[in-house]
Amino acid sequence: MTDRLVVVRRMRRAHWVAVDAVAALLLAVAFGAAALAGTGPPAVAVAAALPVAARRLWPAPMLVTAVTAVTAGLLAGVEALYLPLAVILYTVGAQEPRRRAVMGLVLSLAAVAAALGLAGGSAWSQTVSAVTFSWLVMGLPWTVGLAMGEQRSHAARAARQSAERAVADERLRIARELHDVVAHSMSLITMRAGVAGLVAETRPREAREALRLIEVTGRAAMGEIRAALGMLRSEPGQPGTRPAPRLTDLHALAARAAVRVDLSVDLDAALSEGLELTVYRIVQEALTNVVKHSGSSCCRVRVTSPEPGVVEVEVTDDGEGLPGAGGGHGLAGMRERCLMYGGSLTAGPRPDGGFRVLARLPCRHGESS
Repeated sequence: MTDRLVVVRRMRRAHWVAVDAVAALLLAVAFGAAALAGTGPPAVAVAAALPVAARRLWPAPMLVTAVTAVTAGLLAGVEALYLPLAVILYTVGAQEPRRRAVMGLVLSLAAVAAALGLAGGSAWSQTVSAVTFSWLVMGLPWTVGLAMGEQRSHAARAARQSAERAVADERLRIARELHDVVAHSMSLITMRAGVAGLVAETRPREAREALRLIEVTGRAAMGEIRAALGMLRSEPGQPGTRPAPRLTDLHALAARAAVRVDLSVDLDAALSEGLELTVYRIVQEALTNVVKHSGSSCCRVRVTSPEPGVVEVEVTDDGEGLPGAGGGHGLAGMRERCLMYGGSLTAGPRPDGGFRVLARLPCRHGESS
């Protein structure tokens, strides 16, 4: 795609250079014919028009050439040569850096004014009028060109900043995905490994089951990590190597958890892919917190639509909490995910004991993200 854009830009540039060449040829013919009918040398008039052909390729050198030809023509008595100079000054204002563009304008105005002053055999007032007219003819196109160049520069800066923000947002999203996967999986693996160590000699069957769950959890985590890394390697707009988790994956998530999970999903319509991923990650992080911090052996997960256009995710447990538990990073991540969709998150102890996480997310059913 990038190579195609480069080819298109080159074709457009070549097209406009060809147009400039034709315009320069027509101006040269017109100025040459006018000079033959007057008193000035046609060569000078033709030389003033030809730099228009290469104005897009070498604006500054073509400006020097045109100014030299125009001043020579004015000194030789050839008038009305300002049009090519005005066109080239527009290009200088649009393409050259501001300092060089200003210097080019000032030198052009000074050279033309000096030539008019030296060639002026008429009254002083007529010379001033001629200088004023020439400055207007040259200054206005240069000003327009400068404004166009500034506008293009601003648009390029805005596009670059937008691309940088998009990259930063994507990195943050992938970092959050990796955090969710690693934190949840390592919590389960640590818990199961502890169980296996405790019952290895007395209840080998439970130890083997714990080791099997460790393997399943590890494989699932590796798959999700590969998917996140695949998003880093893929081109923008292309999918990663593995689909993002969906609501249908919540049952497998609950089965792998180190606590007993009472899961219920009751929605009145399908959700967008992005919203399903957000719900999955909220449940995943909440289960991680139950395993790490609650001390409970079971929890309850409810994904419902209490009212049209709203998805509610509730995770509760009856644990008493572990000493020194909780740094707040998991809750912050869940809250950020809710805010991305304009939702809200409340989390805190329940009046009758345990902990409750409640996320409310607005949605438009069936709309893909």
